[in-house]
Amino acid sequence: MKRILITGFLFFNLVSAFAQQPNCSQTLRLARSTYDQGRLHELPGLMKDCLSKDGFTKQEKVEAYKLLTMAFLYLEEPEKADSSMLLLLKADPFFEINKEVDPQEFIGLYNTFRTTPVFSVGLKLGANISQPSVSSNYYVGADAKGLGEYSSTIGLQFGLAFEKRLFQNSNKELLKRFTLAPELLYVPRSFKYDVPTVFLNDNGSGSVAKFAATETQAWLDLNVLVQYQLKKKSRFNPYVTLGPSFSYLLSGTRQQVLTRTSGSVTSGPDIEINKSIKQLIVSVVAGAGVKIKVGSVYLTGDVRYQFGFSNVTSDTRTNFENTLDYGNQFNNYSLNNIAVMIGGSKPIFVPKKKTHRK
Repeated sequence: MKRILITGFLFFNLVSAFAQQPNCSQTLRLARSTYDQGRLHELPGLMKDCLSKDGFTKQEKVEAYKLLTMAFLYLEEPEKADSSMLLLLKADPFFEINKEVDPQEFIGLYNTFRTTPVFSVGLKLGANISQPSVSSNYYVGADAKGLGEYSSTIGLQFGLAFEKRLFQNSNKELLKRFTLAPELLYVPRSFKYDVPTVFLNDNGSGSVAKFAATETQAWLDLNVLVQYQLKKKSRFNPYVTLGPSFSYLLSGTRQQVLTRTSGSVTSGPDIEINKSIKQLIVSVVAGAGVKIKVGSVYLTGDVRYQFGFSNVTSDTRTNFENTLDYGNQFNNYSLNNIAVMIGGSKPIFVPKKKTHRK
């Protein structure tokens, strides 16, 4: 019997505790009515519990802080209005005013706060194809002169992205559309190189050997890009981008085969060709893309073309294994690259009251 009484007592207290908890949706409806009736001084006490105990949903919390902010404005309590506006912007950094509905006093206060992202950080992933552009042809056997052909293969690239508006405080809409958008990407670039005739027969009647290689280079690219937004800020934001790229060589290897008409084949493990490639090359990137706002992040997608300015082959051109065993030499060439990238970025907001410089 005693155990039943204790259980009943605990159950009663639990039910009473739930019954005493405020229904915050009803509280917000009452707050709206109280605001409309002009009983502004009652609002802070009315919504205190729901705000302090996170009883409101995110949308309800934003509305609650908006009501409080407008109430403090009309009660001529500017410090409390500032505090309430700051809490509103922290609850929803993407909050925007409605110029058709919101009171001018509220709009004016909103405009005294920093409401744009300080910067954005993100990740990017994509695929690329690389095509060498030959400026000088080098060869071992005279019969191979000018016969080599390059073809592209696909590489997967990924890395980090950063964005910061360049002129976000400008009064000119045109300047507000420029964004500094540097990237740090791991970029493998690969291609095939085929020489159908390395040597001819003594009488010049046919090929003695042909050469085939697949070259893979791994680079760390720093792209110093600037984006220009093509339309005013919206959910769907197309843009164009342009800027220099600095590529640092991480590794370079070649898988190659020399096949003779006699049937003999020269092949082996991939050879390392780092010394035959320059450590740093320069290019320029141009592209176009779009950002789509989904919740509190932006999904991004773009297509870009990377035009190489630098000759990729270093002064240490000759790799003895490549030259003596395979009868091949490295050409002078620059690397052009087409890539398709997707990703996501997270805006970082730090709302605060703007400081006015005298």
